[in-house]
Amino acid sequence: MASAVAEGTTESGNVECVIEKPGEMHSDELTLLDTILFGAPNHNQEPARNIMKFMGRATILELDQKIGAIFDTYTGGNKGVAASKLEAMVKKEIPCIKIVVQSLSARVEDRRGPLSEGEIERALAFG
Repeated sequence: MASAVAEGTTESGNVECVIEKPGEMHSDELTLLDTILFGAPNHNQEPARNIMKFMGRATILELDQKIGAIFDTYTGGNKGVAASKLEAMVKKEIPCIKIVVQSLSARVEDRRGPLSEGEIERALAFG
């Protein structure tokens, strides 16, 4: 999902997009970015714990003038659950990040993927 969103982002113009997992990036690095997209799979009606911990650390940063977006993946009937919780956290805890587009929730066939039919195209367009 993140790869397709990144591809769509770079196709839109002169933009560099880097995908980082929460455990591979220090939250301070967010201050160096213009745009921040947070994404997570839905795990038991919640965004994955690692992204929530990472975002918790980001709440103390000066992130003024940043824009952002949110996406998630889901199975079954959990469409948008993780994305809505991520978005609520950003709006409450990191309100200086302006969410500029409605979140995207993409269905996966299994817990580890792949994305369901048509979801790659939606992720590219979202990017």
